[in-house]
Amino acid sequence: MRLMEVVAGSKAELSLVRSLRELLTLRGFEVRVTPIDVIEWSEVECFINDLPCTAQPPVVSSYSSGTVGRDVLLSPTTEDPDNMWIIYGKAAREGYSTVVFYDSYLPVRRRRVVVNELPSYSFSLRVRAEVPAVHIPRSHVQSFRSSSRVDVHVKTIKRLSTGYIVDAVLGELPRVAVVVHHDRWLAGFRDDAIGVLTALKLADYSSKLGIPLRLISFTAEEYGDPSESSFYWAYGSREYSKLIEGLDLAFIVDTAFTEPVEVDAVGIDLARDALEYVDTRYPGLGVGYTDGISLVRRGIPSVVLHNIQEIKPYYHTDIDTYPGREVDGFIERLARSVARLVVRAGSEGLKSMFRAYVDRLLSSLPPRVGYKPPSILDPVEYSKCLIKYLLIPAIRGSYVDLGTEILTLSYIDVVRGVSEGVKYTILGTDEEVGPESLTKLEGTLVELLEEATRCYKG
Repeated sequence: MRLMEVVAGSKAELSLVRSLRELLTLRGFEVRVTPIDVIEWSEVECFINDLPCTAQPPVVSSYSSGTVGRDVLLSPTTEDPDNMWIIYGKAAREGYSTVVFYDSYLPVRRRRVVVNELPSYSFSLRVRAEVPAVHIPRSHVQSFRSSSRVDVHVKTIKRLSTGYIVDAVLGELPRVAVVVHHDRWLAGFRDDAIGVLTALKLADYSSKLGIPLRLISFTAEEYGDPSESSFYWAYGSREYSKLIEGLDLAFIVDTAFTEPVEVDAVGIDLARDALEYVDTRYPGLGVGYTDGISLVRRGIPSVVLHNIQEIKPYYHTDIDTYPGREVDGFIERLARSVARLVVRAGSEGLKSMFRAYVDRLLSSLPPRVGYKPPSILDPVEYSKCLIKYLLIPAIRGSYVDLGTEILTLSYIDVVRGVSEGVKYTILGTDEEVGPESLTKLEGTLVELLEEATRCYKG
């Protein structure tokens, strides 16, 4: 299987979307393709001392020249490649004119990670990447020892374009959807061509068995927000989720490529044996890196199926290729598992799991927070109201800490953590909270619970 980079707004995306529409139409789906404005960013060429390199988004065309160690920072990516944006931002603030990364994983020759000179994941601040940033194969590092002179030439495309969201329905409009994204950096098999392949396998099952199914494939999960906000990912789902109505549950398949599959559920306590045909692990924390973050913000309970920890060596690299036919059996078993869940959800067979989530969330309220919940006749709707108002993306610590994980936490989690001395940074606003914020946070929690009650009562 040959894989190519599919950038939001590119010709490659349009070609892929046309193929998806045709394949799903042939399986009996009613397919709607919705265009949205996106920023298309892609590399044209990248050279460092006439050796090929890989430009980091959203760096624009530029030329820089300097000395390693004085003007140019030469840095490993670390074992967690997302640390690249932290290292880059620190280097820019320290006055380096260029940042050159090489990989901590030996087989990797190319990697892309969005960089930002600002320590921010905010909706109100724009990404700033004026300092050139490139990635080189580790084998080239010896060519750029301390005091070496380097010349970096980068040519990129960055322009307003059109991305496309595929929304396909079989049968009467289901209240459950399976969600993937089709844009990808470099090879991108695990992130997220495998999600698209799983969706197509699901389409086969539903077409043959008459299972009502909704499949949504998003653009601009990796990058593409025309406002270029520092909260740069999950833009396509953030925009399209504003239009989605009547959805009770979403299964997001993103980076799920091996067993055990990580299952992160928000809004529903999925039973441990819910995925019948694959081995699973339930860490119990909402993942903030996927399109699930957009759906939860709109009050849509979401289950993310992923292997985010295991993907790090492959993440946004040239080695994230098709591993061979052994993965085909995994895709088939994962699709069968999700299909069974879709059938159970459609027959209200998961309602008790929504009730379990509501009960668990309310039972974890701090003693000092007085809240009397409404009479809960519909746990699905009440769960939707709770997550719409109480769930936030956050990290423990600050943006300059290496190895941070973006989580989808409830305000209850944050209040409890802060009372135990933990500090958090809230994504979207960049607000930092700690023990000194406890009284304010408890007041905010009461207000949000009241908002959830008003939401439920309609």
